[in-house]
This record gives sequence, structure tokens and C-alpha cells, in this order.
Amino acid sequence: MDALVTGVSAAGGFVLGDGLEILVDRLGERRPLDRPWWRCEACGHRATGLGLVPVVRVLARRRGCPSCAVAVKHPFRPAVLAVASAVVLGLFASRFGADVVLAAYAVFGLSMVAISAVDLDRWIIPNHIVYPTLALLVPLFVLSSAVDHRWGSLERAAICGAVAFLGFYVLHVAVPKGMGFGDVRLAGVIGLATGWLGFGHAFVGFFAGFLLGAGYGWYQGVDQALVTQVLPGARDRARDLGVINIANSAPQVIAPVIAYVCVIHLGGYPTLYLVTGVVTLLGAWAIWPIRSVR
Repeated sequence: MDALVTGVSAAGGFVLGDGLEILVDRLGERRPLDRPWWRCEACGHRATGLGLVPVVRVLARRRGCPSCAVAVKHPFRPAVLAVASAVVLGLFASRFGADVVLAAYAVFGLSMVAISAVDLDRWIIPNHIVYPTLALLVPLFVLSSAVDHRWGSLERAAICGAVAFLGFYVLHVAVPKGMGFGDVRLAGVIGLATGWLGFGHAFVGFFAGFLLGAGYGWYQGVDQALVTQVLPGARDRARDLGVINIANSAPQVIAPVIAYVCVIHLGGYPTLYLVTGVVTLLGAWAIWPIRSVR
């Protein structure tokens, strides 16, 4: 039964993740969600044929608009969102099984995928996704508590959500340029979702996020400064940095899928470690010919 729930959840995430492109594209640029949903934003041409088929639509998007020939900004993003959503919902389903609370975590997972995509593209946390997510999570957690009499879990979720919101609000007031209020609202939602699992889960989630975020931020600051000094030319610097960002982001999207297949279907963690070692060696081999810069 759990395997069926996991498979159905992953398949649903794959289809729904493709549709998240509409939210990411429109709400990220603060445009209305009016129909037709799949259209050229330059001339309004309605998508047809492959452009209406989930995930496969990337084949049409990569060619640009057939009417005005304007290129699509992120032609492959629907497929990336589909894979990421399938992985997230599949993992949640493998954790909760046929539990009614899976509905709440499915909403949470899809919203986190959409918010992450907007944040990566626009560096904003869209309220038009955060507020509906909260509006759906609260009744779903209440329903889960009522069905199985888990009112203690609901109490922990409320406490963790409130503490996370207040804690991040203090940071926002102390350093307003370092943290936007969108992060404060999102912290409340994440606190609610992690708090349902327990105080320890919420603490580890936020502490790990803070530690990893701070470390990665420091690393990125130094790394980008050094990279700009060794790029071939200042004129093509923006293009070269874009390629580097794709090279950094793509493995983070693909790795969870590979890890899931290795651990669940190909022999467990020994296979995962073996694949990791092979990929590491391939990466070292790929950069071996680089002897100097400029």
C-alpha cells in the first residue's frame, strides 16, 4: 500500500510540478494568473500542440514563440520543477504513507518547490504563494489532528510556527537589509510544517538551515569574487557566470533523483557511495586539462 501511495504521489508531483511553472513565471514577475495560462508573454500567442503537453512542452518552449519568435526565458524549467516536485512528494509519501497528513505535506512540498524557483530567479519570497500555502496548511493540519486525535502535534506545530515567525522577525528588525519580511513569513510556514513532526525536527531544521545558509553564503561571496578575476574577459562576464550557476544548480536538482534510485532500487547506500565516488572521479578528470587561467 505504501509503495502505491509513493508511486501515485511521485506521479502526481511530476504533473503538478510542471504546472508550477505558471505560478513561478507569473507571480515571480507580479503578473496576474489570467488565461490562457500557456502563452507567449510578448505577443499573447496561445500554446498549441506539444506546448500543451505536460513536461514534453519543453520541446516547444526551447524553439521560442512560433508567432513572434521571442525566446522563452526558462524553456526547461517546467521539466526541472516536475522532477523536483516528484522527488519531494515521493519522499513525503514514503515517510507518511497513507496518512491523512500527507495532503498537508504535499501542499507544503509543492509550495516550497515553487517558492525556491521564484527565489532563485527573482530573489523574492512571493506572498501570493506563502499566504495560500498557510491558508491550506492550517485546516489540513486541523483535519489530521481531528481524524487521529493528534492534538499534541497541532499544538507543537502552532508553537514552532509562532516561535519561528517571531525569531525571524527580530532578525528582520535588527538587520532589515539582510533579511526581507518575506523570509519572516516563510519561516512561520516552515516552523508550522516541521513543528508537527516534533520540537526536535523544527530545531534541527532551522539550525541546519541557518548553519548551511551562513556557510554557503560566505563561500559564495568569496567564490564569486575570485571567479570574476579569472574569467576570460569582462565583456562576457555575465554569460560566463550564468553558465557557472547552471553548472552549480543542475546537480542539486538531479542528485536527489539519482540518490533515491540508488538507495531504493539498486542496492542501498553502498551503491550510492559507489556512484558518488565515480562521479567525483569523473569531475576530477573533467577539470584535469585546465592548467592555468587567462
